[in-house]
Amino acid sequence: MSPASPEQETEFQRRLAAVGARLRDLAQRRLDGLTDPDPVSGERWEAGQVWAHIAEFIPYWIAQAEKVLAAESPDPVPFGRTRTNPERAAAIERDWHRGTTPLWHDIREDLNDLRAFLAEIPEHGWRVRGLHPALGVMPVVQIVEQMLVGHLEEHAAQLERLRSA
Repeated sequence: MSPASPEQETEFQRRLAAVGARLRDLAQRRLDGLTDPDPVSGERWEAGQVWAHIAEFIPYWIAQAEKVLAAESPDPVPFGRTRTNPERAAAIERDWHRGTTPLWHDIREDLNDLRAFLAEIPEHGWRVRGLHPALGVMPVVQIVEQMLVGHLEEHAAQLERLRSA
C-alpha cells in the first residue's frame, strides 16, 4: 500500500462519515439471526456480538496506531494482536448483552476520536511502519485501512445482511 497523501486522508474521513451514518441507521433497527460464517474460523455472531466487537476494536486500534507513531523508529515497531487474543474475546463476551443503544453511544464517541486521530497524523506519519504479529510489516496507512476504516465497513456490511435476513 502506498503512503497516504492529503487526498487519501480526506478519503478516509469521507469513508468514516459514510460508515458512521450506516451504523447510526443500523443502531435504530432490530437485527436478528447470525452473521455469515467467518471465512477463517467459521464463527457466527449475533448482532450484539458485532456491536460489542466494534465498540472494543476502535479504541484498541487507535491506541496501537498511536504507539507506532509515537515510537518514531526507522525500524517497524511491534504492535497489535491476533483474533485469538483473550482480552478481545473477553470484551466481546462482557459487552454483547449491554444492548445496541449503549454500545452505539460508545461507538459514536469512538468514531469522533477516530476522526480526530486521522486529522492529527502528520504526512510523514502515514509511512511509519509497525510490525503486526500475524500480518507482518504495515505502514500506518495500512493499519488505518485494515484495522479501522475498512474493518468498520466490513462489520457494517455484516450488520446490514442481518437487517435484510
